[in-house]
Amino acid sequence: ARAASGGIEHIGRPTADQPAVSARHSVDATGAGGLEAHLASPHDRLLLDGRRSTKLALLRDWRAYNILLVNIQGPPGGIVLEFAAQSGTDVPARFTRTLLAEPGWHLYRFDLADLGAEIDLTDVRALSWRAPRMTAPLDLYLDDVILADNTRYVLNKGAHDGELYVFTRGRSTHIGVAGRFELAFCDGLIAGWYAGSEHNLTVRSGLGPWPLPLPTDWSARRSQPVVYDDPALFASWGERVAATQRLVEVSAFRVLIEGRWRFAPAPGASKGQALTEPPEHVWLYTIYPSGQLFVQATSRVGSASWIGDRVGFAIALDGRSGFVRLPVESRSAAQRPDAFVAMSGPGRDQPDLLWCPHDPRIAAQQLEIVSADERRIAVVVGDLEPAGTVETAHMLRFWPADIDGVPEALSFAADYQRPAALELLRGCLVTDASGDLNRDGYNESQGCYELAAQAGLLRVKLLPGPLLRHAPIFRVRKTAGAECWVYVDGRIVRDVGRDRAGDLLVTLAGAISSPLMIEVNARAAKPAP
Repeated sequence: ARAASGGIEHIGRPTADQPAVSARHSVDATGAGGLEAHLASPHDRLLLDGRRSTKLALLRDWRAYNILLVNIQGPPGGIVLEFAAQSGTDVPARFTRTLLAEPGWHLYRFDLADLGAEIDLTDVRALSWRAPRMTAPLDLYLDDVILADNTRYVLNKGAHDGELYVFTRGRSTHIGVAGRFELAFCDGLIAGWYAGSEHNLTVRSGLGPWPLPLPTDWSARRSQPVVYDDPALFASWGERVAATQRLVEVSAFRVLIEGRWRFAPAPGASKGQALTEPPEHVWLYTIYPSGQLFVQATSRVGSASWIGDRVGFAIALDGRSGFVRLPVESRSAAQRPDAFVAMSGPGRDQPDLLWCPHDPRIAAQQLEIVSADERRIAVVVGDLEPAGTVETAHMLRFWPADIDGVPEALSFAADYQRPAALELLRGCLVTDASGDLNRDGYNESQGCYELAAQAGLLRVKLLPGPLLRHAPIFRVRKTAGAECWVYVDGRIVRDVGRDRAGDLLVTLAGAISSPLMIEVNARAAKPAP
């Protein structure tokens, strides 16, 4: 960013002031010389638009890139900055984000998918930075303003239909199943859902499930609907959030990714305002090629508190995609054996979404919300106590794409919320696995039955009962490092994998309606010569 390619602007009124190249303030690892701009008031901003340059100073078409990198040196104590990008001239579109410039040099990453949701990436005209909360003149230092394509495959670049793949792009991690769906995770949440096109079926702020405090009568508030994504809902938890995500497990069998939001007070807050136990939200997602995603959602209040009498959850979708919530007969939580939210896309082959909390009582009451511009549609459920730790599990089904009626949705929901019975003939049921919230041997947070071999052997009979069991998954403990052979009713099963600890994972394909005998023979691998 050269001094001649922009200037200092007093909100709508360009000035003669220009930024300068500073040899003393730059990122040494990338070369000598950074950009220095003096902002005299909160109304001043550093503007990069190229209008005063004799050469093309700002690339306009950003479609070949997916991330914008900017190094910023924050002053002692840090400063809140407003970053903006603008496209178009006649009717400009504007993307704005607030960030905290920490003391010293720090690299800030802006995902162009976020920008592209609000501006035209084929005609980017300006970038700007200002300090809206500054109380004294500020010297702002920038370096390495870079556009880049940072796409990197983690798993299965040439995936065939029905196979999992993973790649990173921009600030997002994309996890998908070829020919079925793709999910983009950003800041710990599902920020993109794609099925056969580049159109995002959810919203960049996140699909959910979002935890949120609710008043006791929330489902009856038709005149004052719940706002699921209002920052004020968690203002007492902290004025800023550190959002992170990491891949926990990656294989052709399944992928686990964790998102975490840690709340913190604003810069300069007194020690009395600092929370001794910082609150946080944590989401652990488990994605299978079958189209099932299981998520364990944990909210820890720490030394803060919920502001509502109840705790609920919300999911949000693109309101322009034609989703319609399937009607479910209204009954009390005690009467309803299964409760779910099914969002059906227009047409039989269009994408559908099924959302099932592990406890059907959570979804017994539902409220649909449509934004004023009809760009978002959200569904709120929930009736939990506002405890210090709220932990729930949910199943989301993004495939198959024909969950268009209540009978189909009910079949998948009942299978999840009412696990099959198991008759153990050899081996044992594991009831203390992390994510098994009700300690019954079915891990509702990861969508698998938890078993353990005994002396290298497991024999268990799956008893479906009156329900269809859709591609049930089993994890067999005490099999790490062992060679394993899996049989169902005497036929060998090859759809197996390993978790991050090395234990065996098995999927039984198809919809199962009659009892099956599952046998696992685990033999310790021979040591290498």
